[in-house]
Amino acid sequence: MQPQPRRDSFKACRRAAQTSLVWLALPLMAACSTTAGKTQTIPSENYNGRVSILVIHHTSANFEDSVNILTKPSSNSVSSHYLVPDPSDESFKKGELEVFELVPESERAWHAGRSYWDGKSALNDHSIGIEVVNQTYCVKADAPSDESGSALNVRSAKRFCFYPDFPESQIEILVPLIDGILKRHPRITPTQIVGHSDIAPDRKIDPGPRFPWHRLYKLGYGAWFDDDVAVKYWNRFLADPVPLTNVQMALSAYGYKIEETGILDTQTRNVLQAFQLHFRPSEITGEPSTETVAILYALIEKYRGGQLDALLSYEEAS
Repeated sequence: MQPQPRRDSFKACRRAAQTSLVWLALPLMAACSTTAGKTQTIPSENYNGRVSILVIHHTSANFEDSVNILTKPSSNSVSSHYLVPDPSDESFKKGELEVFELVPESERAWHAGRSYWDGKSALNDHSIGIEVVNQTYCVKADAPSDESGSALNVRSAKRFCFYPDFPESQIEILVPLIDGILKRHPRITPTQIVGHSDIAPDRKIDPGPRFPWHRLYKLGYGAWFDDDVAVKYWNRFLADPVPLTNVQMALSAYGYKIEETGILDTQTRNVLQAFQLHFRPSEITGEPSTETVAILYALIEKYRGGQLDALLSYEEAS
């Protein structure tokens, strides 16, 4: 007769439980039943999905280099869930344009780094990352020299950046990719579709001022302001400018990480520049112009309406 390992194992487990104290027998018997029986499913409503944010990047490198950077281990390994090639890239030799999946959506890709958005930090834990091949590059200004020819210590060298257009065929395959992600992760609301510069304004500029945020919005993806509402606030703020503290409060309310200092410090300039890269690409100055602030408040009214009164309360103190 053939041995019966499951039955014999269960009998041994039960005998061990019977010779144990009651408080030891209960977990032991539970272990026996798990081993011998089937797993039962009782659906719980007390959970949610991991993913609530979609982050879009550009690679600043060609397709071949991007694949190596995003898939090979290194001293500073990075990855993303998806890579979208550029059809004009000579290193892309695969013929028909297609999306490449690098990390399953169920897993945590290393694309966000030190990051924050709308109350969440460490956004690799909460997001899907898409890298779009776009060979943006920046040139730093030459460091000024003293009479001896020694380079002076410049804390923040200026940059001259070049931003290529995103080809039409690239956007055509990006749109269904985004659509599928949103269907699989319904917690990603319009304001949770952001750029790398939005979540890390002190160190990132991608996907840059040429990324078609407004076009995506017109197709039903992401957030954008209504022109007439922005004009309403523009006229209002021309007559009654918004204090910088309230501008900082509004940027924070929309989702950015910013301290309310009341001064136009480096962190504020960085956040304003990130905001302009996304919503005001014709004016990337890091300055709180009337137009920029009007757009910000139009977005607050549309997506963060419950906080609008508090952000306009400066009028009561003026």
